[in-house]
Amino acid sequence: MGTPVLIGQYDYTLDAKNRLVVPPRFRELLTQEKASHFVLATGFDECVWMFLPSQWENFMTQFEEQAQGVKDKASVRDARRQLFANAEEVAVDDQGRVLVSEKFKTHGGLRKEVVVIGAGKKAEVWDAGRYSSYTAKKAKPAFDKIAKELGI
Repeated sequence: MGTPVLIGQYDYTLDAKNRLVVPPRFRELLTQEKASHFVLATGFDECVWMFLPSQWENFMTQFEEQAQGVKDKASVRDARRQLFANAEEVAVDDQGRVLVSEKFKTHGGLRKEVVVIGAGKKAEVWDAGRYSSYTAKKAKPAFDKIAKELGI
């Protein structure tokens, strides 16, 4: 079996203790991996990345392989530190939730209403308002442009 692909959009609410429900399909994939945690990391565009353990492992392997081609080794070390310092393993509780630490809430501007989206090799957690704005201003126009170029 290859690396799982995460798809879909799911609207959730962070509870008073900053717990987030993980979409059932994502939890099924976690069970298939015989794992009990996801890896959260600070992502681009002010979202929080959420990886299955296999996806995180593949992401780290790809990072290390591509980093070998970068001439500025000091920047690679800095990027590696940033990446690892801002990643956490988060256990899934019996209700299918993960705890979102303050670091990730701040990075993603996460308030109460959040959106979890499948983004292929990972999921992303967005503040609902921020995601709506991002979709309208950047994602939809980019999709339309690329779809035209690809003829789909």
